Formats: sequence, C-alpha cells, structure tokens
Amino acid sequence: MINIITRKFKDQWRSILYYLAGLSAYSWIMIAMYPSMKKVNLETYFEQMPKEFLQFFGATDMKAYSTIEGFLSMEYLSSFFILIIAFYVAATAGSTIAGAIEKRTIDFELSQPISRTKLILSEAIVSLFNTFLITFGAVYIIWLLCQIYDVSISGKGIFSFALTATVLMWAIYGIAILISAILRSKMSVAAVTLAFVLGSFIFFSLTQIFDKLKNFDVLSIFYLYPNPQEVLKNSQIYWDKIGVLILILLVGLISSLVIFNKKDI
Repeated sequence: MINIITRKFKDQWRSILYYLAGLSAYSWIMIAMYPSMKKVNLETYFEQMPKEFLQFFGATDMKAYSTIEGFLSMEYLSSFFILIIAFYVAATAGSTIAGAIEKRTIDFELSQPISRTKLILSEAIVSLFNTFLITFGAVYIIWLLCQIYDVSISGKGIFSFALTATVLMWAIYGIAILISAILRSKMSVAAVTLAFVLGSFIFFSLTQIFDKLKNFDVLSIFYLYPNPQEVLKNSQIYWDKIGVLILILLVGLISSLVIFNKKDI
C-alpha cells in the first residue's frame, strides 16, 4: 500500500505544481491590483449596480470591499478559487475508478497482491493529500504576496480559511469518488461533479437573493462554506460545518468502496 501511495504521488506531483503556478499567478494579479482598487470610490460604483447581482457573488457589505478580505472574497475566494480546485478533485476522483476501468489499467492494478479496498484507499490518500497541498499552498501564497505588497492580512485568518477550503474540497472529493464508482467514464465523472458544484453555488447564491428560497440554502454544499471574508477577518473556524463536511467525505468514500467491491469490471 505504501508503494502504491509513493508511486501515485510521484506520478502526480507535476500537476500539483501546475495548479499552484496557475493559482499563484491569479493571486499575484489580485494582490498587485488591490492597492490601486482601494483608492477608487467603489461604494459609488456598486450603488449603481443591481443589488441582486452583488448578493449573487456574496457582496453583502460594500464597505468591506475596500478591505483585502472583502476584495479577495468577492473577486476570487467565494467562487473561482473553489471551482478551479474542484476541477482537480473531479479529475483525480474520475481517474481513480471510472477512468481506470475505462482505460483498462484497473486490470493490472488488481493483478497485484492488493485488495480493491486498499487500492482505492491508497488512491484516495494521495488525492486528499494533494488537494491539501494545492489548497493550503495557494492560500499561503496569498499571504506571502500580501507581505510583499505590504497589504495587512491576518495569518490566523489565512490558516482558518485554508482549513475551511481544504475540508470543503475533501467533501467534494467524497462525492466525486462515489460518482466515479457508479459511472464508467472519467469525463462523465468530472462533468457530473463540476455540474454539481456549479449548480450548488448558483442555487445557494439564489437563496441569498430570493426570500422564497432562503430556507432552502441548507440543500447546497456551499451552505457549509462560510463567507471567506468573515473567516479571513475573524479567524473563525466553524467546527460544526467542518464536521459535516468530513462526514460527507467519509460517507462518499465508504459508499464508493462498497460499490466498487461489488462492481463487475
């Protein structure tokens, strides 16, 4: 099992660097642009925009937009950041079962003296660890860039957000690996997972706009993802929501193992 984990990590370390490079470049643009944006009278600008449009992207307090926490939350961390990493999670989960069956590489893997359960757990450990590296790495690059550009941001807030975002990504992996155990195509797994994430984000955003939907926000996984602005500013970790996200991961992973062990490949 250790050999599989080591080999899988060696095979995937380049993709980690590529994702970190891309996210770092975008973060660099955001942080470099912030000092200039701070000087602009954004409140007057946003007053001319539809209130619903701003609520859709989580902008509840326009004064907060002049802070680095509010700026990053609306422009980056509330949606784009999550969707990019979710793409990685969906791709790796899709490769684990559905992709391996599709390419017939699963036959070679199972010819080795290792059970199906240990094989999938090995893959999951690598994927979860890589997701942790990408998420924490990308968030702490934001902190580093803030130091370079002399932008004040809380180190505790950065840690709190990194932890929150990582566990959300783990929960999405739990859903994706379950889908991977059901479907037989890597692309199908990635498409369904990303559709779920994007649909959840859109639905949750709509619940913030329309009063009739307000009580249904719990149906979206983004209900468990606190406003990044609040997490960064208050350095608060919502342990109850993190607990539910970890439960989603475990249910998804265990269910995928049950299905895969019974699956005729």
